[in-house]
Amino acid sequence: MISLAGIAALLATVIGTSFISGVLSLGGGTILMGVFVWVLPVSVAMILHGVTQIASNGTRAWMYREHMQWNILGGYLAGAAACLFLFAAFVFVTNKILVFLLLGILPFANFLMPRNMALDITKPFMPAVCGFTNVGTLMLAGVSGPLLDVFFIKSPLNRFQAHATKGFTQVLGHTAKVIYFVLILRLVEDGDLILPPWVFAAVVPLAYLGNILARRVVVAMSDHQFRWLTQGAAMAIGAVFLYRAFSLMSA
Repeated sequence: MISLAGIAALLATVIGTSFISGVLSLGGGTILMGVFVWVLPVSVAMILHGVTQIASNGTRAWMYREHMQWNILGGYLAGAAACLFLFAAFVFVTNKILVFLLLGILPFANFLMPRNMALDITKPFMPAVCGFTNVGTLMLAGVSGPLLDVFFIKSPLNRFQAHATKGFTQVLGHTAKVIYFVLILRLVEDGDLILPPWVFAAVVPLAYLGNILARRVVVAMSDHQFRWLTQGAAMAIGAVFLYRAFSLMSA
């Protein structure tokens, strides 16, 4: 069981990373997953992170609900459901090296894509492709924000539409992740939960608080600043976790 000081540090991280996500619509979840995997078993980290991100992304989706692009969500849900079914059939469990490696690579996904391949979430069939790849990445790495951003960064959606729609798609994705690790894997990798149950409830209001604090920043910035900060923050985060992955491999 983790000490109270350790739990307090984890909860403080929830507030800080929810604020980052509340401003950039990504980044915070990646940092939070890295912190959780650093100190917790993978399955426990996946579940705690999933609960936190459902609350955090759900808050953003609700705050900007009038900007929601509902036409995108049907295709996304179909792709997400297909991916969850595939993972349930094969019962795959990820590990820390793979998690950190994917956390490091994902932020650079936008630059690795061919220039003529614009993954625009508003184009036909793209929501389903996004749902499948996004949930698959969540199952393997715990986060998918940098990959999800590839589908939004080249779209015509403004920052408010991006916050609302990405927030709701991430609620669906992290719900699928929690279902997979709780109901399908049943924590088979790590045994005991090692965290008191109240921690899983405490992260919900803290994630909400971080997003509320970020709202003024979102309103104050421009769409250009939003896109520029998103890209820069994502790559900086990716570099840190690539270093962690290579450190684990060399050890």
